[in-house]
Amino acid sequence: LATQVFDEAHDIAGRFVGADLERNTVIFVKNTTEAVNKLANRCDWREGDVVITTMMEHHSDDLPWRKHAKVVHIGVDDHGYLDMIHLRAAFEAHKGKVRFLAVTGASNITGIINPIHELAELAHSHDAWIFVDAAQLAPHRPIDVLADSDPAHIDFIAYSAHKMYAPYGIGVLIGSKEYFSTGDPDMVGGGV
Repeated sequence: LATQVFDEAHDIAGRFVGADLERNTVIFVKNTTEAVNKLANRCDWREGDVVITTMMEHHSDDLPWRKHAKVVHIGVDDHGYLDMIHLRAAFEAHKGKVRFLAVTGASNITGIINPIHELAELAHSHDAWIFVDAAQLAPHRPIDVLADSDPAHIDFIAYSAHKMYAPYGIGVLIGSKEYFSTGDPDMVGGGV
C-alpha cells in the first residue's frame, strides 16, 4: 500500500505539469536547489560546454551550473523582461556549445513571467535543452510542459512543495527517463 501511494504521488506531481510519464520521470528531492544540482551533476559535460542563464535567476539556478560549464548571463531590458536580442546573440556566439538554457519561470524579485515555451523553441533550434525553475511559477500559474515531440516542450522542470504551502523538504525534478538512466546514482544505498 505504501509503495502504491508513493508511486501515485510521483504520478500526481508529473501530471501537475502535464508530463508524459511514459517518457519522463519524476524525481523527488529536498527542494528546487537540490533538483538543479542533480540535473547539473547528471549531464555528460564536454570541454567548452555553455549554459545560458539569466540575471533574473535565484542563485539555485546559477551556481550549480558553474562547476560544470561556462555560464553566460543574459540581462533584462528597461522594463525588467528578458533581453531576447541578447539571448539570441548568445546562442549565436556559442553555437554548438550550449547544452542548457536555464531560466526561471517567474522571477521571485519582479514577478515577471518568462515565455518558457518560446524560450524552449529557441533552445531546441540550437540543439540545447531547456530547464525551467518553476519554484515561483508553479504556485501561481498552470504549467504544461507539452508533448516531448513539440518544439516548445520543456525538457526539465523543477518546483518545490513549500512554495505551494505544503511542508518543507520536498521538491520535484521532472525530465527524460533516458537522461537520468545513464551513469552512477548521486547517492547509493537502499531504494536507489
